Amino acid sequence: MNKGINFIALWAAIFMAGRGGAQDADLAALLKNPVLAPRQTLAETQNFCEKRVPRVPEFKDPAAWTAYVKKTRADVLANVVYRGEAAKWRDFQGKVEWLETIPGGWGYQLKKLRFEALPGLWIPALLYEPESLEGKTPAHLCVMGHDPKGKDVDYQQIRCINLVKRGMIALNVEWFNFGQLKHANFHHGRMNQLDLCGTSGLAPFYLSLKRGLDILLRHPHADPKRVSVSGLSGGGWQTIMISGLDERVVLSNPVAGYSSFLTRLRHFSDLGDSEQTPCDMAVYADYHHLTAFRAPQPTLLTFNAKDDCCFASDHALPPLEETAGPLFRLMGNGNALRSHVNFQPGNHNYEQDNREAFYTMIGDHFFRGDKSFSPK
Repeated sequence: MNKGINFIALWAAIFMAGRGGAQDADLAALLKNPVLAPRQTLAETQNFCEKRVPRVPEFKDPAAWTAYVKKTRADVLANVVYRGEAAKWRDFQGKVEWLETIPGGWGYQLKKLRFEALPGLWIPALLYEPESLEGKTPAHLCVMGHDPKGKDVDYQQIRCINLVKRGMIALNVEWFNFGQLKHANFHHGRMNQLDLCGTSGLAPFYLSLKRGLDILLRHPHADPKRVSVSGLSGGGWQTIMISGLDERVVLSNPVAGYSSFLTRLRHFSDLGDSEQTPCDMAVYADYHHLTAFRAPQPTLLTFNAKDDCCFASDHALPPLEETAGPLFRLMGNGNALRSHVNFQPGNHNYEQDNREAFYTMIGDHFFRGDKSFSPK
C-alpha cells in the first residue's frame, strides 16, 4: 500500500469531482499515484499460498517414513477423496457388464465392457488381451488425457496393442467428458458443484480408477505383483493419483501429467483442470508427497522438453526428483525411481520415444531375465 496517499483528501476530491476548478485538478493529481504496485496482488497471493503448501519432512528411519506415508495417505483418502457424502461410495461394489468381443490384430482381442464407478454412473472401457493365456501375466491400467477421441485415440491403442503382444492384459478406461463420455454434464468443472454441496468432487474421478483396478485384478490371469498404470497429460495426473494412494499399483509411469503445487504457483501453464487442485488436498499433501509415496516401487517420471501444453521438463521434473529421490534411497531401491525427458518430438506427446521408455521399464521390472522381451 502506498502510504503517501491522503485518502481523506482523495475521497473529498472524488466527492467534489465535476464541480470544476481546483477540485478536478486535485483529483487528477491524486489519481496519478499508484495504490498498488504492478502484480502486487498476484505476488502476495503466491507468497501466501506458498507458505501453506506442506513439505515432505526429512526422514532417516525407513520405519518412520512408512508410518508417515500410511497416516498421510489415510488423511488424503478420508478428508479429500471421500469427504462428506462420498464416504458412502468408498466400498460400493458396482455392476460390471461385459459386452461383445472384437477380433483384434494378430494374436489379440478386445472385450467391450462398462462398469459402475458410483451408483448409476457407468464408465465404458476396453479390455485388450491375448487370444490365449496361461498362468499369471502382468496387467496394465491405461488411462486417458484430454483428448476428444477418448480411448479411440491412436497412441493409446498403440500402447495397449504393444503390451498385449508382449503377453500382458490392458484395460483402457474412458474418462469424463471425452470419447463416449463426451457430455456437458461430465465437464470437469462440474466437480466444483459437488464440492459446494459438501461432498468430494474428486471422488468420481478417483473411484473410476479404483474400480478399473478392481476389474483388472479380478481377471483370472492378472498377476497382482505386476500391475502398472500409465497415461498422458490428464492421464498422467490420474496415474500419480491412483499410484500414490493405492498400494496395488506396482509400476507407475505418469507422462507430462503433473507438478508440485509449489511449481504451479510460479508456472501457470501447469494449473490444470479442477481435479488437479482438489478441495483441501494441500492441507494434507502435495504432489511431492504422492511421488515419494511410490518408494520403493518402480516409478518412471516422463516429461517433454518442449511441452507446448503444460508440465515442461525443465521446471516440473527436478523438484519431484529432489524430493522423492532421497526417500527411494532410504527405502533401499534408489534405482526404482527413473526419469525420461523426451526431445523428439519434445511437445505434449506419448509417441514412440516415450512409449519405448515405458516398455523398457516394463521389461526391466516385469519381464526380468526374459531375453525375448524387446522394448522396441
